[in-house]
Amino acid sequence: MRQQVKNQKDKVKSAVWGFFKGPLFLTFYFLLFTFSLAYASSNAGSTNGNFLELPTDARGVSMGQAMISMARGSESLRWNPAGMAATDNPELSATYVQYFQGVQIENAAYSQPLENGAIGGSLFYLTAGSLDGRDDLGNATGNFQFYDLVGTLGYAQKIMTRAEGMDIQAGAAIKVVQEVIADQSFQNPALDAGILISPVPEWNIGAAMRNLATSKADFPLDFGVGTSYTMLRQLTGAVDINYYGDAPVSLNIGAEYKFEEFNSAVRAGYMTHNSIDDSQDSQITFLRSGGIAGLTAGAGFEWPVPFAAGLKLNFDYAIAPFGALGISHYITVKAKW
Repeated sequence: MRQQVKNQKDKVKSAVWGFFKGPLFLTFYFLLFTFSLAYASSNAGSTNGNFLELPTDARGVSMGQAMISMARGSESLRWNPAGMAATDNPELSATYVQYFQGVQIENAAYSQPLENGAIGGSLFYLTAGSLDGRDDLGNATGNFQFYDLVGTLGYAQKIMTRAEGMDIQAGAAIKVVQEVIADQSFQNPALDAGILISPVPEWNIGAAMRNLATSKADFPLDFGVGTSYTMLRQLTGAVDINYYGDAPVSLNIGAEYKFEEFNSAVRAGYMTHNSIDDSQDSQITFLRSGGIAGLTAGAGFEWPVPFAAGLKLNFDYAIAPFGALGISHYITVKAKW
């Protein structure tokens, strides 16, 4: 028995190491270095890319962002790129976010299964429209625009299957981040990587590192671990712990209950929050509480399109209160085939 356990461990170590030293990952490392030389400008680091921590899909938001072990398909590009390899269906998703204080976010993502893995890409856009410019003395200088744009390309691979003992997937993603403020523009690359392990079908364990970049970019490094477990085939609970380079450690808790007969699900979550959420200035009486501000909720359903065999549309919605800042609403539409 001990020898069998040892052989299993050796097989896992060999598979993981073989993946990370393989030609595809060497290509990713080379591209990251190339992008660093090509895009990192002399102004890099003037902004710190905090928007890279924002969620980009309604399901993830409604579950309190406890998604490191839960993300699958195109949504994995935000949470854990390894999750792309855990699905067998091509998927195209689009998310619209009405964030607080008039900020709007749009995100489009696509993932394509391959023979032993998956490839995917996404495009993220954030803007607050036109803003009033002021000089150091407070005098008006005219309106100006700002926006953030992130293009991501990711790859994931199955490195062990259930037939070999357990499911293990690993993945990485390269993203190029552009920030435009008035007449200034900053471009920087960053790298995400993650692993997803499923010892049994009901239990998933994940780890992800996000926003690894050059020192000039000064992006907030994000490292997280998470686990999820499904009970009675319908209820899944998830817990993540995230370390952000520019913020305290975050605890994320989420749950999803599926109504299989109706192809639908309800979700709820909680995430620890910054002290700004404790403000009593919210115009919404019910949300004048820091504790409430950490809660999230949402729902979704799947619609098999009757006139297109094999095509399924998923509609997801999430709401996330932010105390004095207001409420953000997320809507995601996914097409699977």
